[in-house]
Amino acid sequence: MTEEKAYRRLESSKELQQISFQHMLEGHHASEEGRLAWVTSGFPVEIPVAMDVGVVYPEQYGAVVGANKVGPMVCGFAEDIGYSSELCSYARASIGSILKPSESPLEGLPKPQALLACNNICGSVLKWYDAVSELTEAPVFLLDTPALDVEQQPHHIEYVRHGIDNLIEFLSTTLGSTLTDERLIETAKLSSEAITLWQKSLKACKAKPTPLNCADRFLTMAPVVSSRGKQYCVDFYKTLYEEVESRVKEGIGAIRDEKVRLLWDNIPPWFQIFRFFNGMAQRGVAFPADTYTHAWSGAVEADDPYTSVATVYSNSYLNKGLEAKADKMEHLIKDYDLDGFIMFSVRSCKRYSLGQMVTREIVTERTGVPGTIIEGDMVDSRLFNEAQIGTRVDALLEMFV
Repeated sequence: MTEEKAYRRLESSKELQQISFQHMLEGHHASEEGRLAWVTSGFPVEIPVAMDVGVVYPEQYGAVVGANKVGPMVCGFAEDIGYSSELCSYARASIGSILKPSESPLEGLPKPQALLACNNICGSVLKWYDAVSELTEAPVFLLDTPALDVEQQPHHIEYVRHGIDNLIEFLSTTLGSTLTDERLIETAKLSSEAITLWQKSLKACKAKPTPLNCADRFLTMAPVVSSRGKQYCVDFYKTLYEEVESRVKEGIGAIRDEKVRLLWDNIPPWFQIFRFFNGMAQRGVAFPADTYTHAWSGAVEADDPYTSVATVYSNSYLNKGLEAKADKMEHLIKDYDLDGFIMFSVRSCKRYSLGQMVTREIVTERTGVPGTIIEGDMVDSRLFNEAQIGTRVDALLEMFV
């Protein structure tokens, strides 16, 4: 007799595979037609989508490389021509896949005709995309979102709004695309509808037991990152939310025996995502919330989409100081009634990992719950010491026995 697994699979994951395949086909088709852009994950994708520009995400491709457990090899292709191993592994993975597509998952991403970067959550994107531009000859556009020390000011929003105008002009000149207010409003409505359904699914995890675990959210977040503004993205999140609602009503948890509820901070180790979180599930540990998937929660208002885009995309908490990070963790811990937290210090993502030791002390002082920091990388498994991580996790879990 087969032993029952500690976690429950989502039925909606079947539909997720289908739309992931559709998204990939759309990218190849757009590239063949000369209208494909590579975009960073925090970029206001509603603009290019409304201009009928195809989009693909190198960060998502990095996750694919990690999940296929070939991070060291593909990142190594970039290192072989001089890129440092200290460079973001998403960047190394995309550069490596361009250099040797036949040896990379999916034979790499389709060739871009434009590169769209926004520095709201990452400071490496400009040099990264400059490097990709040298290899592909695609021009780069940077949407600059200055860091916020205080609440957004009118002049700050006006500055980013001007950047949106420049983006539209860039896409029009580079790809021959046009934008109408009607098309942008339609795209903004679809984007907001998908984000709203995603937010509802996340908030449902306040229930005990939680209907979604960390690995569930990391996988099902893919469409809200890459396919905002598309009808099939909305349809997927309707399906997901219906399943989440059903689990909550029936008292069905993402894991079978929820004993401890923790917060996860940062990007996951994609090459260990199932091994780690399912291993924790076997010990009764669930993760009802995390800082990463909650980042995709800003809905674009259709009544003034241009100003709304400028406001939403420059107001990311990673575009602010440590206080904003601590505030976010504190609110999640209290709102989701969590017992503690794990902070993943990602070697590649210095902006996300900056100040975690200080943040841990602040959050514990404010909430009274313990936390630990584990170290590694999101794609490059050479930087993941499983034994060391196990020791630190064990020490944290001993506090709840």
